Amino acid sequence: MNDTGKSTTIRDVAQYVGISVTAVSQILNGKGDRFSDETIRKVREAQRILNYHPNFYARGLVGQRSNSIGIVIPNIMNPFFASLVLSVENAAIPKGIFPQVFSVNGFHENIDYFIEQFISGTQKGLILAAPGASREIVDKLALSNNLPMVMTDQADLNGKYDMVLINELKAGEMIASHLLELGHSRIAIVLPFGLTLNLKHRFDGYKAAFKKYHVPVPLDLVFQANFDPSGGVDAVSKIITTDATAIIAINDDVAIGIYRGLASHHKNIPDDYSVVGFDDINLTNYLVPRLTTIEQPIADIGEQSVQLLVNKMNDPNVQRKSVILDVKLRIRESTKKLEM
Repeated sequence: MNDTGKSTTIRDVAQYVGISVTAVSQILNGKGDRFSDETIRKVREAQRILNYHPNFYARGLVGQRSNSIGIVIPNIMNPFFASLVLSVENAAIPKGIFPQVFSVNGFHENIDYFIEQFISGTQKGLILAAPGASREIVDKLALSNNLPMVMTDQADLNGKYDMVLINELKAGEMIASHLLELGHSRIAIVLPFGLTLNLKHRFDGYKAAFKKYHVPVPLDLVFQANFDPSGGVDAVSKIITTDATAIIAINDDVAIGIYRGLASHHKNIPDDYSVVGFDDINLTNYLVPRLTTIEQPIADIGEQSVQLLVNKMNDPNVQRKSVILDVKLRIRESTKKLEM
């Protein structure tokens, strides 16, 4: 027990010694050969002083991992990532593999906890879809584990890992081209604070469409907002003060907020503003008017990610593979030709 009366955790031991959770976990799991005798001694002493008792059940599973895989996502509250988890489950469970979900939710301490679980847990492999966290997990696990990993969506890594992605550049170009073909040139674009690698490619696609139609990219109409409906609501308060006639939301979650924001200002879709989203999440079926958006092949992303992971689990030396999936533009009632 620690001073607060709560059970001591591995993080308490790490803070006491002044080293990482990963290092403590490696030492306590008999994988501390790379550490000095003094560091190992300090960890053992801290374990005794703090009365820390590891999860022996989990430790007993090291090297004998169950049929479980982990999927790391940015936020389980985001409908797209909830759908992605479901697609992984649908692909994995019939194969006798059971996914565990690890949602970062914006808290860095969650990443350390996840790494602790991956080192001493039961996962046979990982599907990584979270930015930042994916890189940190890979970097730290490389020191102690050889877990097979597949990168997808917002994972900001490439190179030696299997990847399942969509053609973000083409998708971005398709959605901007649709609005340009309808006669819109003053198009507001709502982006999150800080673009992940896949979203940078998507934004590049938007810009490529403007270049293709010889229309200047309206950089004065690029707005940054939260990556959720509240971001869409906030962006609308700025967009209505401009001469924009259309709005590109970086995803459907933000588009839902744009619908709400425009309604609160008594603006109509598509008469006052054409609106497009991205993802084609299930909730868009209940928007009025129905949202024009890019349909991501979520089922295929889950199926391909699981299959690549199974291949790597069965043969660690199998050749690395990158899968690029196509998307579809779903044109619905939220966009219309600009009346001059």
